[in-house]
Amino acid sequence: MNTKKNKPLPVGRPKRKDKDNTKAPSVERGTIPGDKRKTYIVKTETADKVDAIAYWDRISIKDVVGEAFENHIDAWEKKNGPLKVPKKSS
Repeated sequence: MNTKKNKPLPVGRPKRKDKDNTKAPSVERGTIPGDKRKTYIVKTETADKVDAIAYWDRISIKDVVGEAFENHIDAWEKKNGPLKVPKKSS
């Protein structure tokens, strides 16, 4: 109990203002700054293997997928040169 006001202390983690910003686009809500939520369709066997790698390496699925993406992009750029990301129209 909080002795100053006799109110119970809050339970759990404090809410992050940058994470729970209701003004942020929906793909960014609930993520850390610089991250974006995306959905991709993959073969079941591939998804199961990604889950297994994350389990055995004790890291998040997000980290496994991110590393795989980065490795593929690096290899692509070595072969083809710097990647030009097209601007999205609003």
